[in-house]
Amino acid sequence: MRIPGVTGSDEEGEDPSRSQTSESAKASAKNKLDDVVGSIKSVKKPKGLDPKYSKIRASAVERSHDLSVLGWSIIVVLVTSLVLLLVVVIIDDVWTLGDYINNIFCNNIALIIVILFLDTIVNSNKESRLKRNEARKILRYNRLIQPDIDLYLVRKNMVVTPNGKTVRKFQVDSRFTISDMRDMYSPSELVADVGISKIKRFGHFQENLRHDFSKLVENVDFVYYPEIAEAVMKYLNATSYGSAALEAVIGYEDARSGTKSMRVMVSGMIRDEPDNGSFMQANPTMKNVYLVHQMINEQEKAVSDYLRLIKTLEDADPAERRKRSRTLDDEDYE
Repeated sequence: MRIPGVTGSDEEGEDPSRSQTSESAKASAKNKLDDVVGSIKSVKKPKGLDPKYSKIRASAVERSHDLSVLGWSIIVVLVTSLVLLLVVVIIDDVWTLGDYINNIFCNNIALIIVILFLDTIVNSNKESRLKRNEARKILRYNRLIQPDIDLYLVRKNMVVTPNGKTVRKFQVDSRFTISDMRDMYSPSELVADVGISKIKRFGHFQENLRHDFSKLVENVDFVYYPEIAEAVMKYLNATSYGSAALEAVIGYEDARSGTKSMRVMVSGMIRDEPDNGSFMQANPTMKNVYLVHQMINEQEKAVSDYLRLIKTLEDADPAERRKRSRTLDDEDYE
């Protein structure tokens, strides 16, 4: 049934002026969108570093200087040859023009060979010097880091060794289980740590070593020894990711759950943890213990790699080899 005055479709009842306004708005929006897309397409993404700073980078400045020296050297050789040619032309009794040109050609070839040979020697010596300086800088820092590695290893091994077992103080690769950490809240056996728990002292010295390694990475470029930087970064990453869990585990020592001490509860949980236990199956409290266990494992691998690479670096330097023989022997590390 059709009602009078009411159109049968929206198009028939649409206001013409309204339709024109809508069309113009759509056209305007489309034009703006096309402009934006065009401006985006016109922007070229820089490859690598920002090209605006390419002229002031050290590598660019050095390259520009080398090319400038080469260019001026060629100009000086050409000008000198032309001056000598004029002298020969004026005094024509010395050489013929052919003899002079032949002589200049041979001398220039010899000069180019000598320059290339000397340039190769200079660059080789420069590379050797830079590599030697980087190695010495790493070894200087290592003298500061080495005592903190020893202190870290002693505290780490006390944490992962249950009471009643002998602590192998300088053992790097411990291969311990969660159950081996059950006495980490007991007092440290060292006189310097009297009255302080093993886990708390471990937290202090692993942070000291983190600080040392951070300074090493900040102050050495590691152009020639990137594998040492990689070992150091492994330790830093493991420590950063595990720091929150370690903080929580240390905090359990003085915390209470109702009337019970969290320290006693966590120690009991570690003792009751099955050998085939896993992070996913553990309760929230034990998850932090598992994370600390994983963090120490990763730290051990990093320290082991670092010590191995430093020993290789010291073996290449006779002076460092003699210094090492007067200090802690490598055999003390296990």
